[in-house]
Amino acid sequence: MATPDSAAAPAGYVDWKQWDAAAFGRFSKAEARYFGWHLQHCGVAGSAQVLEIGFGNGAFLGYARQRGLAVAGIEIEPALCARAQALGVPAAADLPGLAGLPPFALIVAFDVFEHLSRDQLATLLLQARSRLAPQGVLLCRVPNGDSPFGRKHQHGDPTHVTAWSLDALALAMSAAGLRLRYQREAPWHSMPDRRRNLGSLSRAGVQTLLEGAVRYAYRWKDLQLGPNLVAAFERAPDAC
Repeated sequence: MATPDSAAAPAGYVDWKQWDAAAFGRFSKAEARYFGWHLQHCGVAGSAQVLEIGFGNGAFLGYARQRGLAVAGIEIEPALCARAQALGVPAAADLPGLAGLPPFALIVAFDVFEHLSRDQLATLLLQARSRLAPQGVLLCRVPNGDSPFGRKHQHGDPTHVTAWSLDALALAMSAAGLRLRYQREAPWHSMPDRRRNLGSLSRAGVQTLLEGAVRYAYRWKDLQLGPNLVAAFERAPDAC
């Protein structure tokens, strides 16, 4: 997790997350499919400049770097910044610490914004928007505050502060000059915690039926009910 205003993570947080230094920057085949799916939908390719906010143990950084993207990251844990820097990845505790880098085509924040208060997120989004390229995209994933199934993720980490619904997140983004591009989690066969087999397919089918039943029972129509809310926001044009 990372933010310009937040206090350091609790002592022992890195160990609690089981972020081993020897595994920094490594990613599984399933994670590669997941990251690749979102990069494709964000329209990012080639050697584009990419920033990860709160990069943790660097799985996305490692994947994006292997894809040939120019990666950088911010992270409040000094040990994690040191791990990134040892691989030659520009890393700092906040965005001002990366002031010398070009504008970013993509900024990603996986499981970060739930660690922030609304005021902290507002500050961070303004900073992020100022560093996005004119058609740049900010991709984020948070526990789904619109769904009863998001509670496990939201309450599974004692450092989580705010539950975000899509409407609340879109309002915060709009205030920072960002507009919704898409809201969708990757399909089951590209999820990082699932194998491509009949068991995963059957579970995905049951989840689809269950979520459809909940939507019908509560008249929630097209509301996304997965445990995570994933949304991409693009930089809105500057006012004339």
